[in-house]
Amino acid sequence: MIPLLVVARIGRAGRRGLPIWIPLFLIWLLLAPLALLLLPLFVIGCRVLRVRPFLALSVGWQLLCGLRRTHIEVATPAASVALRFL
Repeated sequence: MIPLLVVARIGRAGRRGLPIWIPLFLIWLLLAPLALLLLPLFVIGCRVLRVRPFLALSVGWQLLCGLRRTHIEVATPAASVALRFL
């Protein structure tokens, strides 16, 4: 299942920062019509590059689904960013 929510924390070094909840399901709903419009161009591009379109879509879907329960954290001396996909 694709991730439906991201919790982002952006803060200064040594501080946690406030969590920002980003609802991804709204973004997926907005991108669905655009994806349908771009699908013929994607298929043509796959044909030109000699890539099987259904395999490319399948791999992309698996990568998207693999984001679920992923925790990404980047910290520098000045700031830190943490993303958690739910």
